[in-house]
Amino acid sequence: MERKEVYKPFVFLVPTANASYSPKFVLDKSIRLVRGIQLLADKPNQLYYRGSQRIEISGDELFPEDYESKLLMSGISVAPDERWVNLGNGVAAGNGEVKLLFKDNENANASFSAYKVTIVLKCELK
Repeated sequence: MERKEVYKPFVFLVPTANASYSPKFVLDKSIRLVRGIQLLADKPNQLYYRGSQRIEISGDELFPEDYESKLLMSGISVAPDERWVNLGNGVAAGNGEVKLLFKDNENANASFSAYKVTIVLKCELK
């Protein structure tokens, strides 16, 4: 049986420097597993140098607090189908709740201006 995958983007704004944000998102009930994750931003240098987060899906911590965003990003020289942080056998969607604790941190390599962060989840349908 062929696996059906969908890509679920969730977007939030980082309007203030040196602040924390706790966005929550809900996966569709048709999603069984989350197999991969990717972070993007409209200002990639802001996310790369300034961002860190904790990511949890259905109560399971995938990445601990202060996990650097740069470790979940990919450059344009990487093939589109290889731009994912692979979550192995996948994380059960469970109650479908995706929680983030995102932090913008001061960094001399990137002065602050508001930016938009997108987290994309590679999901398998039921």
